[in-house]
Amino acid sequence: MSTVDSVTAEENEMLSAIGRNWLVLLFVGIVSLAVGIWAVAAPEKAFSTLSIIFAIWLLVTGVWQVIRAFASGLSGGARALYLITGILSLIIGFVSLRYFFNQDSVLLADWVFSIFIGVGFLMRGFADLFGGIAAKGQPGRGWNIFAGIVILIGGIVILTAPLSVLALAWVVGIWLIVIGIFEIIAAFMVRKAA
Repeated sequence: MSTVDSVTAEENEMLSAIGRNWLVLLFVGIVSLAVGIWAVAAPEKAFSTLSIIFAIWLLVTGVWQVIRAFASGLSGGARALYLITGILSLIIGFVSLRYFFNQDSVLLADWVFSIFIGVGFLMRGFADLFGGIAAKGQPGRGWNIFAGIVILIGGIVILTAPLSVLALAWVVGIWLIVIGIFEIIAAFMVRKAA
């Protein structure tokens, strides 16, 4: 068997494994899109609920990233990045839920929530960016890189700009819409390639 044949077999195996899981990516994309639209449509009502939904979103994407870390065909660096960001997303999601239900100060809650959102976006952005960079020759690579950059910008904006609750809900809503669209596109591209 030549090197070309073994690479092709490995690629086919990887695409088949990813193709079987494209619905998970589609689900995450639809949830992100729906939450984003709701946050933009009703930001004043969305903040409390958004904090719970964001914590749940971190938990779902954290699980997805941990699962993705064990997919075949990833470099060691990409695998480690997905695993680390997945675990951190899970931790931040659990801490966010715990903090929300033990809230003492609305101002402190707003500040903590914005920090969690910013850090969560940075982790997800780095994972998508470096995952896309490492996925040479894979379908959707460009979209992953672009989505990673967009998500990173969102995280930086949230961490550096002093935002009100209303503005924070808008920023989070807009970024979740962008993330959701890219995840939905990526899901169908993965399904088509598999």
